[in-house]
Amino acid sequence: MPRPSPDRHARHRRIRGPRPTDEPRPTNEPRPTDEPRPTNEPRAPVTNDSDSQDDMTRERARSERRDVDLERGELLAGGAARGGPRALRRAAKPLGHWSSRPRILITNDDGIESRGLLALKQALDPIGETTVVAPDTNQSAVGHQKTLMRPLRVRERTLTDGAIAYSVDGSPTDAVSLAFLGYFGHGFDLVASGINYGANLGDDITYSGTVSAAMEAVINGCPAFAISQEYYEHPDFSLAAAAASIVTRNILEHGLSPGQLINVNVPAVSIEDCEGIAVTRLGKRVYQDQLIRRLDPRGIPYFWIGGPPPSGLAVEGTDFHAVVNRWIAVTPIQLDLTARRLLKRMRDWRWDLSADSITAVPAAHEIAGAAAEPLPDAGRPATPTEIEETREATGS
Repeated sequence: MPRPSPDRHARHRRIRGPRPTDEPRPTNEPRPTDEPRPTNEPRAPVTNDSDSQDDMTRERARSERRDVDLERGELLAGGAARGGPRALRRAAKPLGHWSSRPRILITNDDGIESRGLLALKQALDPIGETTVVAPDTNQSAVGHQKTLMRPLRVRERTLTDGAIAYSVDGSPTDAVSLAFLGYFGHGFDLVASGINYGANLGDDITYSGTVSAAMEAVINGCPAFAISQEYYEHPDFSLAAAAASIVTRNILEHGLSPGQLINVNVPAVSIEDCEGIAVTRLGKRVYQDQLIRRLDPRGIPYFWIGGPPPSGLAVEGTDFHAVVNRWIAVTPIQLDLTARRLLKRMRDWRWDLSADSITAVPAAHEIAGAAAEPLPDAGRPATPTEIEETREATGS
C-alpha cells in the first residue's frame, strides 16, 4: 500500500486549536477568514474594513493552489502538466503521434513590429499553437543581456495579421525568461527566434540577441533554434520561412538533447536560386569595426562603433562558406563552451598554491595616499583646431 504523501502546505496554515479536522463546526461559530468557503454557501456582503483581509485570503488561496500544482509534479512553466518540452530527444516522436499540437514560443531581437517576426509566426502556425513575445524596440547585438535592476512591463499587441502578441520593454532574453517563469501559465515544446535582419554567422553568435534568446530557452530546458537572413534592402522572407518550417518539424520529430540548439542562416536569394540546405559547423568572422569620433554642438566629442560589414573566412564546411555559396546553413551549437583540448593541457600545468607562486599585494592603507592616475582626456572640450578639422572631414 503506497505511503500517503506528506502535507507540504502545513506551513501556509494557521493553527486553529485542538479540534480534529473531521469534527463538525458549531453553527454559531464564525468561520475563519482564511478557510476556503463551500461553493454552495452564499458570500456575505463585504464591508470596506474587510477588503484588505479578503485580498489577503484570495492571495493565500492562489499561493496554496500553486503549491498543490508543484506537489502534483505539474511544472508552472517549461512543459506544464506534460512533464517537460516534448521536443527533447527522449520525448520526440513523429508529429502524427502527438496527443496535441506543439506549443511554440516565437521571439526575436528586431522588435515586435519586425516583418521577420510575423513571417516566422505565419510559417509555424500550421505546425503548432504559436505564442509571440518580443522586445518592444530593436535589441540587435545586445547579446545575452538580462534585466535585473528595474521592472519589466508587458503590453498586449496586435500583429498585422490580427493575431495577439506581447511586447516587453527589455531584451530578447527577458522576453523568453518571462515565458518560462510562468507569464503565460503553461510551458512550451519549442522556441523559435527570428527571422533576423542580417546573418548571424560564426563569432556573431556571441553578440546576437536572436541566438541569445534561443540560448535562454535551452537554459530553461526547452529546445530552440535561431534563424537569420542575410541583409538586403527589401527582404523577401519566403526562403527563410520555408527553412524555419523544415527545421521546426525536424526538431519536434527527432528532438534535441539538453544544452543544444540550432542556428540557421539563410542567403539573400529566392527559393529558386537557393542551392539547398547544408549542415555546417561555425565559421570565422572577420570584423572591420572602426571607432568614429564626432563632436556634439557643445564641442564635446562622442563616439560611434561603425565600419563596413563583417566578412569571413570561406572555409568549406562552415556556415559562412555555405551562405556565400547560396546554401542555407544549419549549425548545431551547444552551451557547453569548455575547450576540451586545452583542458587536457592545463592538467599538466603547475597549480599548487605554494608561497613562491603568490605575489604580495600591497595593503589598502599603503595605496590610499598614492596619487591617482590622470583620467583620459576623452571628455575634454575639443580645441578650435580639432573642431575645424572635424567640420572639414564631415563637410559640415
